[in-house]
Amino acid sequence: MTDFDKENEKSLENSLNKAISDMDFSDISEKLKNSLDNFIDRTMAFVNYRPNNKPVLQTKNPQVCAQNLPEKSKAGLLKAGGIFSFIVTFASGLSVFDGGPDMFTDLIMAIAFGIMGVFSWKKFKEIDMISKDYTRFLKELGHNTVIPIRDLASSIQKSEEDTIKELMYMMNKGYFKQARIVENDSLFLLDIPTFKLYKDQKSQMPNLSYEEKKQIENDAHKNVNIEKAENIIQIASKEINSINLDISRIKSRSFLEKVIEIKKNIENIVNIIKRYPDKAYALDKFMDYYLPTTVKLIDAYAEYEIIESKDPKIKNSLFEIESSIETINQAFGKIQLELMEDRTMDIKTDIDTMKILLNQEGYLEKDWSKDE
Repeated sequence: MTDFDKENEKSLENSLNKAISDMDFSDISEKLKNSLDNFIDRTMAFVNYRPNNKPVLQTKNPQVCAQNLPEKSKAGLLKAGGIFSFIVTFASGLSVFDGGPDMFTDLIMAIAFGIMGVFSWKKFKEIDMISKDYTRFLKELGHNTVIPIRDLASSIQKSEEDTIKELMYMMNKGYFKQARIVENDSLFLLDIPTFKLYKDQKSQMPNLSYEEKKQIENDAHKNVNIEKAENIIQIASKEINSINLDISRIKSRSFLEKVIEIKKNIENIVNIIKRYPDKAYALDKFMDYYLPTTVKLIDAYAEYEIIESKDPKIKNSLFEIESSIETINQAFGKIQLELMEDRTMDIKTDIDTMKILLNQEGYLEKDWSKDE
């Protein structure tokens, strides 16, 4: 989750807590709607960006890989410093050739700024090369969280020894934030979950071939996805139990129907995760914020109903909470559709392919109502 997402989530959480404390939910519905719309758009992009239906990219995870080049500003300053030094060197050199009274001083300046310019430009080119190699590494990694060093070396056309030096530099500078190099500097592990799995399986993989390392990579993806999916299922089950308790005490018929519907939507999302664990990565914010927020709103409604007050403030709070739940309901329904978007596209492709084949064979043109 990005810093912006965390700040946005914290702002919404504070607004909700304040609304419950002040019994004023007037702006909660609109804030939730805007936040949910943004979340759905991101979920759609997250789910759909899966070449060959593989798990989502860990290289796109800012906690694993830097999304912005860590030394971009430094490279810019070095480039500007190098250019400035060369200009000063050139100007001082002209003064030396003119034979002015400050010729010796100009000579010293020309030499000093010339050295500084060469150093700055050389350092800039090194960082620029590192940045380009980092981009190539990310492309080579793709969906992988385990990859042989020789594959990374091949992607930048350098020796394995030089590639390891670059990787160590990148790990030290924050390009790769969780990476490890193991197996006598022959294997690159991208993230902490993969490293943990590697350690767990270490005793079973003393001398691995290239193909065996690839198999570990595939198993790592599968195991990490399953672990995340199981965590989602466990948390969602607790929240569903909480909703069930509220259902038993809600009096409003219209609100009860909305709560039952939202419970069904949550169960449907959980069932999708059970069937397709690789989709779990798209639901971080859903689990960390939207689901507990939904339960908190339902709890607040049930508690306000118990009061049975005719106070306008409480009545307005009940109305605003119901409006918010309706908004969340619509959003949860969309989330289900977005999670199944790639599956729907696969089915449509299969249907279209079947129609083409049947048409080529002449079966779609035959009139089965007549006997020939």
